[in-house]
Amino acid sequence: MKIAVVGHDFPLGKKSLPDEKLEKLKDIFHSSKATFIQIEFLDHTHIKDADGILCEKEGKLDLVISDLEIIEQRIAAEENKELLLRCKEALEKEIILNEVPFTEEEKKILLSLNLVTLRPVTIVNKENLAAVPEIIRSVFANCGMISFFTVNEKELRAWPVKKGITVFEAAGSIHSDIQRGFIKAEVVGFEDLIKSGGINQARGKGLARLEDKGYVVRDGDLIQIRFSRPGN
Repeated sequence: MKIAVVGHDFPLGKKSLPDEKLEKLKDIFHSSKATFIQIEFLDHTHIKDADGILCEKEGKLDLVISDLEIIEQRIAAEENKELLLRCKEALEKEIILNEVPFTEEEKKILLSLNLVTLRPVTIVNKENLAAVPEIIRSVFANCGMISFFTVNEKELRAWPVKKGITVFEAAGSIHSDIQRGFIKAEVVGFEDLIKSGGINQARGKGLARLEDKGYVVRDGDLIQIRFSRPGN
């Protein structure tokens, strides 16, 4: 994930997402390595490529004005005038476009205009800038992200995915071959795993479920995907 920082001195660079769930799972699995989700914070020049934006209240107004200028330049020439007028009305009320309910087709049209506030925007007060872990968590959540976990002897790992994603889509974030050969996913919810004390105990209590491609991943799920390898 890439986050553009606008209008304040939040420390730039890659940072681990603080994850209490992963910390608790480390005590259960004792894998050689625990891998946290990484979020990269970049300066404002990378805003067009960012997944989200972090800014102060004053910075939000700058973003709104930037998009409003683009909209006003395009309204006369665009065939989607009604859509752009809706955007203009929202921006004039200082509502970022990410908070406006658009259809998927409308989003595609607007994305072609490079409007920055279509991205999730996290607003931070100056007095809260010292609370870096809380800010990182807020940015992750505001981008509509959740995490799931995989584990083996070598590595316990957290994976970032969009809320509402299916387990088949999530398999692709691990590896394209795993998604291509997807058969079933063994899933244990985080709370069930903690209460049981381990994957084998959860299986013994009937808390491990075999799910098909359409299963919607929940935050904190431990997922082990069964798949056929290429050539098999």
